[in-house]
Amino acid sequence: MRSVRLLPPLAACFFAFAGQAALGQEAPIPARLVLRPVAAAGEVTALDVRMTIGQASQPDCVGRDFSLAAPIVYAAVDGIADRMQAITLEDPAGPVKLAIRDDPPAPGGFPYFRHFTADRLVECPFTLRYTAVVQPPGGRNGPPFGIRAVGGGLAGAGSGFLLVPGLDRPVAASIHWDLTGLEGNVSAASTFGDGDFAFRGPIAGLMQGWYIAGPVGRFPQGEPRPGGLHAYWLGKPVFDAPRDMAWTASAYAYLKQYFGYLEQPEYRVFMRFLEQAPFGGATALDNSFMLSRGPLKPDEPPLAPRSTLFHEMIHQWVGGIDAPQGVSSWFSEGLTTYYEYILPFRGGFVGLEAYRDGVNKLARDYFINPARGMSAADITRIGFGDDRIRHMPYQRGAFYFADLDSRIRARTRGKSKLEDLLFRLFRDRQSGRTIDHRYWTDAVSQILGDDEGERFERIILNGEDMAAPASDGFGPCLEAIATEFETGGKPRPGYVWKIRDGIGPTDCQNW
Repeated sequence: MRSVRLLPPLAACFFAFAGQAALGQEAPIPARLVLRPVAAAGEVTALDVRMTIGQASQPDCVGRDFSLAAPIVYAAVDGIADRMQAITLEDPAGPVKLAIRDDPPAPGGFPYFRHFTADRLVECPFTLRYTAVVQPPGGRNGPPFGIRAVGGGLAGAGSGFLLVPGLDRPVAASIHWDLTGLEGNVSAASTFGDGDFAFRGPIAGLMQGWYIAGPVGRFPQGEPRPGGLHAYWLGKPVFDAPRDMAWTASAYAYLKQYFGYLEQPEYRVFMRFLEQAPFGGATALDNSFMLSRGPLKPDEPPLAPRSTLFHEMIHQWVGGIDAPQGVSSWFSEGLTTYYEYILPFRGGFVGLEAYRDGVNKLARDYFINPARGMSAADITRIGFGDDRIRHMPYQRGAFYFADLDSRIRARTRGKSKLEDLLFRLFRDRQSGRTIDHRYWTDAVSQILGDDEGERFERIILNGEDMAAPASDGFGPCLEAIATEFETGGKPRPGYVWKIRDGIGPTDCQNW
């Protein structure tokens, strides 16, 4: 079963706090957070959070309509706000009463929020205290954002436990772990650093990080060193974690060299090995991802899911495109999926036969997918309600990019390729240019002609099939042949790829 993958949007996509556009124009607000896991009988039950914002010399550091926000549902993780207990807010004038308002539910399991609005003007410094109960076993599967008890500790995302104040300025925050309630040789880490860390930016940005605390396994062993790839895990690994993380570190070094345009000195992999569902799959955030999984299946080898590891690390270089949540997956997930298959082969991490087999798995998943004719908007409305349908943009996007590469090479007689366009897009985005559907269709049309905008809408947004994917879309090693797949007792026409006669991997590895 394919891992659950989601590239979450920036926190600003989910928060409509007044003045967010002005963040960074004034001095940041000082803040301090203390995170204290609570355990009973060796198992974590909750996370106590204490948050102090502001200082007495700046009593007016928050706006008049002050509120707090927490997800009710966050990407199929249900009941996050419901699990926040004993919420208290206090400022120099005393306790502050909070009125509760819920957003309307979002379709497809996408995020929506509960808002806690102050009944009066709040002055700084104020202190927020609450207890976030861990996500219980059971419930629907989805990305691993909820905080789960595992291996005598806890692991999850900030979106799974943070109640976030609506501030109109960034914060300069210090975050401290209080691990006195845990047993054994314990430590903590997050997307933002090992142990205690400093954070500067919109406070909602703390939601966009992974957090782990407890008797944490680590790669590499010893004192944390800056740079490179770091891995952390809780629970009983179902594969040789140090061995497979060493492999992952070499893959990360290759990706850094391949993409090049970003300076990424450090990357963090978080893993939690659960005994009870939901297991969660794998999901990337900035400079990090979480792999969350259950016990091995009877026929499953004890090996890390290496294609998934490649996919999640690739996300930070592919990034996203400005479009509605879900609809944007054709780019963020489709392009990442395309690279997930071609880069391990180009980098020598898999052989030619394994590359062919991977492309054919992608092809089968695409051609038998019940969402093959569905629009991007309809797929988004279903969202996390059906994993096969939700993954259609991954598969459709991957074939679109493979086909596009072939067409660009043919039109320019080999003088240009897809990556010339993509790397220009990456650099433009890094310099602050808005990258949206208009940017994309204009850029492709400059190479292939004015009908590319209409073709993009037809295939990517409306869900119409390509007439036939380019035979050489996955490089000169492979060629497509027509076939039929059977699904639900009915034949479905499609294609598979075979190795071209008389060709070896050294002949076509770096097309």
